[in-house]
Amino acid sequence: MGLSSQSAGLSTFAALKTRNYCLYWFGLICYVLGHRAESVTFAWLVWAATQDPLFLAYLGIAQGVPLVVFQLFGGVLADRTDRLRLLIGTQALTAVTLTAAFALTILGVVRVQHLLALAALSSIFRAFDEPSRLALIPQLIDRERLPNAIALSSIPWQAGRMIGPSITGILIAAFGGAIGFGVAAAASYAALALYSRLQVHGATPVSDGRHVLRQLEKGLGFVRHNFVFMSLIALALFNSLFGLSYVTLLPIYADWYFASGSTGYGFLNAAHGAGALVGTLTIATIAPRIRRPGTPLLITAAGLGLALIAFSASPAMWVALPILLVVGFCNTFYLTQVSTLLQQKVPDHLRGRVMSLYALCWNLMPLGGLMAGLLAAAVDARFAVSVGGAMVAANALLLLTSRRLRAVS
Repeated sequence: MGLSSQSAGLSTFAALKTRNYCLYWFGLICYVLGHRAESVTFAWLVWAATQDPLFLAYLGIAQGVPLVVFQLFGGVLADRTDRLRLLIGTQALTAVTLTAAFALTILGVVRVQHLLALAALSSIFRAFDEPSRLALIPQLIDRERLPNAIALSSIPWQAGRMIGPSITGILIAAFGGAIGFGVAAAASYAALALYSRLQVHGATPVSDGRHVLRQLEKGLGFVRHNFVFMSLIALALFNSLFGLSYVTLLPIYADWYFASGSTGYGFLNAAHGAGALVGTLTIATIAPRIRRPGTPLLITAAGLGLALIAFSASPAMWVALPILLVVGFCNTFYLTQVSTLLQQKVPDHLRGRVMSLYALCWNLMPLGGLMAGLLAAAVDARFAVSVGGAMVAANALLLLTSRRLRAVS
């Protein structure tokens, strides 16, 4: 591994010393907390209004379909317009939507159809938000600190996963469902205020005059005809469909296999989150020192799959918890490197489209959960998790045979 004198001196939080990225990062914290609060509140209020599991499925459809339908077009738009303006615009629309949800709930006139419609509307804005958010990062930071910046961007998501739902759940229990939307709206306005202070460097994307569909086709074709980028996207796709699908089955492990109930369920989730946080801090510290990240990311991707196979057969909670620490570490370690390589290697005029495809992979996680649930119903949860782990490991080990991927730098 080679070191440049500059990268060798970078600290774990080096990117936060840059004003632009610091504003973005704290804005991301607010955005993630708002998003987590929003998700928990929608689910709770839909359940409280209907007491029908079918309506929770409808909520999942309302939140998931807009992302699948519009995410790639969001990437095209991020390559045609000013990305900062697009981010600010979608953030403002999200804040207004959550304000409307808060107002309807506090007035006591909200109905389940309102909740489903508002959830769908919020997801539409998110579909256009994510590509612009991801594509904007290289314009906020110098290239030397970009790997560190991308690694640090994972911290709000990992911490938010552990903290956001817990805080929102406590507030809802104490003050009612409206407070959840109030928190989500307030966090969104805070993020909007921080993003409004950003000063973007670099040229604004210029449309090449092609039709939107032609531009979308060009972006997909770029990935399809580039082995390295296609392989990196495949790693993210396998993670969503087969790797993290195990999260859907954790209640079964906590309740049936480990007889630990809701407390055990919380510990299992926390173990993954803690491992992910350690992985984030590790990659933030050493990323500038990794000259050729191809081999480490493929090895940790295979490690994720093998760790999931080991977890699937865990006989007790004390065995499962340290394995999930490894799962969380490997998952974050290799996906952060995947994101960094995409950000560094993709041409700027295509970055929005490629990153929208990457974000779409993440949003296919519910489909992975559905497949895992069907396998668990047909056989059992242990079999479903082991199959998912085997798929992730096999894909990573197959890609590890490629010299091009091992040599990528």
